[in-house]
Amino acid sequence: MANASDPLVTSSCADTQQAQPSSPEQGATSDRLQGLAAHQVPRRYAQPHQLMRSTVLEDEQGLRVQAVFPANTLLDLQRLREDGPQWRAISPQQRQSILDKYHLQSLPALPELLEMPLWIDERVLKADKIFIESGDPRQLLEFSPSEYAHLLETSPQIEHAIFAVPLAETRPNLNAPHNDEEEIRQAIETITSRRIRARLEESIEIAPLPVSAQSILELHTQEEASNAELASVIESDPSLASQVISWANSPYYGVPGSIRSIHDAVIRVLGYDLTMNLALGLAMGRHLQMPSDGVHGYQSYWRDAVRRALLVETLVKKIQPVHRPYTGLSYLAGLLHNFGYLVLAEVFPPYFSLYCRYQEANPHVPPMYLERFLFGITREQIASHLFQAWGLPEEVCIAVRQQYNPAYVGKHHKYANLLYLAHQLLHPYMEHQFERLPLALYERLHLQAVEAKEVLAHLQNLEGELDTLVHMLEKHH
Repeated sequence: MANASDPLVTSSCADTQQAQPSSPEQGATSDRLQGLAAHQVPRRYAQPHQLMRSTVLEDEQGLRVQAVFPANTLLDLQRLREDGPQWRAISPQQRQSILDKYHLQSLPALPELLEMPLWIDERVLKADKIFIESGDPRQLLEFSPSEYAHLLETSPQIEHAIFAVPLAETRPNLNAPHNDEEEIRQAIETITSRRIRARLEESIEIAPLPVSAQSILELHTQEEASNAELASVIESDPSLASQVISWANSPYYGVPGSIRSIHDAVIRVLGYDLTMNLALGLAMGRHLQMPSDGVHGYQSYWRDAVRRALLVETLVKKIQPVHRPYTGLSYLAGLLHNFGYLVLAEVFPPYFSLYCRYQEANPHVPPMYLERFLFGITREQIASHLFQAWGLPEEVCIAVRQQYNPAYVGKHHKYANLLYLAHQLLHPYMEHQFERLPLALYERLHLQAVEAKEVLAHLQNLEGELDTLVHMLEKHH
């Protein structure tokens, strides 16, 4: 355990002392945390099973509690609902209001600190060490189980319960894609009633693509297809044509003059390969209704899709031509990487709202674990299954299916590895920083870590242009 002479601890304490509390709540919180300064340690000290997460829950009457559980588990809302009210996590805006009120950057799981009851999952006190948030995201508070238990004993607002599920019990299927179809069927059998089961199975297996998407896929298989043929297919769908022209006119590409036709977009700006895959991704994105519920609602879905596609495209260009995968297919995989999210909303509507509540309550848990826990399958499995049925290129099917498997070295592995790298670049977790990316993954892609960082920095400098692209997509949906 660190002591007050630790440079990082001393710095943190100094910062706390310099900040003048502007309310009684801030003053009491500051005093409480300063009294625990000897327990502060750098964040990297904690192992996943030792780090404790906390989620603020609220019932229909506005009563709030702070639920505490290990980071290698997920909070099971259904267990909380068995004997009482309907709980859901507070919104990010409400959480920020609490942080602002107490002058904190993270929420410590300390009794009576936030003036609400503390619910402790039974697994918390079984850890060999306990690390909780300190209020400063760079630091944690370290306790032995007996020390933390003593803190809890001093408060009447403590309740011990069982509401966390180990992530190891919901391990997603990363390495057996040949089981996907059976697992999808089992998920439908488990979740849906017999009355609607046949319709849902039909929607998974034979849901037709839009005519424009089918025509573009036909061009994919023709080695001698021309710019004029591609332009003709896109122009047959006025909404799609408008999107592609708007895309080519965006500040991101910085082409002087105005692009007024699909032919101009292909020849002057995007090129045949990129235009084809962009149009296919956009046509498929319009195929399913965008859910308004959840943390991946309308705007964030397209923002993430656009950023992922452009990041993958730029990473590919950093690879030497002899080792480079097809740029267009990489771009398409990035654009469609989260398509399974739309499918889950379409196929499991009764459970989708519950799924959204679990995402809110477990922001630390990768979605594939929540999906495996609630549905028995993941969005990657169901999207890849559909893509194969629709005849999308095998590279894209595999990339989407294996995008969160850093050890994948099978067929077309570069496309999947690129999606994994892009995800880590765009969503680095506090406990899994960018530098922890497997060296073998860079070697398989023939990329250097410094090149990946340069690509990310370049994309971050273009946020304004990316906003324009996302706004254009929203306008056409």
